[in-house]
Amino acid sequence: MLKIKVSSLKPGVTLGKDLFSYDSKLLLSKGTIITQEQLDSLRMRRIDDVFIMDSKTIVKSGRQFEDVYGDSLDVVKSFMLGAKLGKPLEFDEISAVTDLLLEQVFEASDLFRQMRLMKEKDDYLFTHSVNVALLCILVGRWLKCNHEILKELGQAGLLHDIGKVFVDDSILNKPDKLTETEFNEVKKHTLLGYNFLTQYEWISSNITNSALMHHERADGSGYPMGTKGYSKNLYVSVVAVADVYDAVTSDRVYSSKRSPYTAAEILWQESFGKLDPRISKVFYDKITNFYVGNEVLLSNDEIGIVIYVDPSQPTRPIVMVGDDFYNLATDRSITIMEIID
Repeated sequence: MLKIKVSSLKPGVTLGKDLFSYDSKLLLSKGTIITQEQLDSLRMRRIDDVFIMDSKTIVKSGRQFEDVYGDSLDVVKSFMLGAKLGKPLEFDEISAVTDLLLEQVFEASDLFRQMRLMKEKDDYLFTHSVNVALLCILVGRWLKCNHEILKELGQAGLLHDIGKVFVDDSILNKPDKLTETEFNEVKKHTLLGYNFLTQYEWISSNITNSALMHHERADGSGYPMGTKGYSKNLYVSVVAVADVYDAVTSDRVYSSKRSPYTAAEILWQESFGKLDPRISKVFYDKITNFYVGNEVLLSNDEIGIVIYVDPSQPTRPIVMVGDDFYNLATDRSITIMEIID
């Protein structure tokens, strides 16, 4: 069952919950197969969302990314806030939203552009969960994983930070630097998420371990256990890389977003002794090449176009500004501050 925008539906979908009007009158019963006339009526009544039984009945091809992202965000927000209130996760809900996201992850260059446009859509915790799920699926496609693994990677991304709903909001949303005590409270989200997810038999150990270990680092500097060595679990490694990338490129209460090139450079640096080098390299190689031809804002306030990426230094491309060329691999004083859409 999944909450979907009425504007995204076609006739023939099956209603998943009783639908009531704003004055509490029953409009449609659960199990109703919705007709075009009923869809028109819902739109006239300004009913924006309904629950449907099966996400496969949605006509996915051609759906706007923004609609799918918004629908997914609604579900993530609902199950996270529900978990905070003690409500159980529903398998059908998690499975259906992952299927929706899987349909979106094909053209990577467009995916990164679309994700940048969605950054301000809701609270960081919720958008971050959707973004990490999308990125995990994308990395899985790059690694040529089968459908079952791709779906599980998406679910690992969706659920990796669910433990944060059990951390005090005043700490999570604090705009200033956290005290050591406060940071220790935040670090508990990995164990809290793991404990919450392990109560469900339908959630695999790959997903629960991703919630527990996505902040572990090979040099032992991570948490919650300070485990040394690269994780042998593909899901943990992929979620860790996706988590870092989205965190660096997002506005958070205590730090401003940085460019994808900065994020790629951090992944490159952390591939030496912290993050899984195989996953990191796949990610920063791919993402830097996708931005060839894009306009970028440089740290010297000039605007140019990325024209070449050196495979040996993918995070330091050549940028053309008018008739001039900046080779960022040799001129280390200049960096890319922002991708311009």
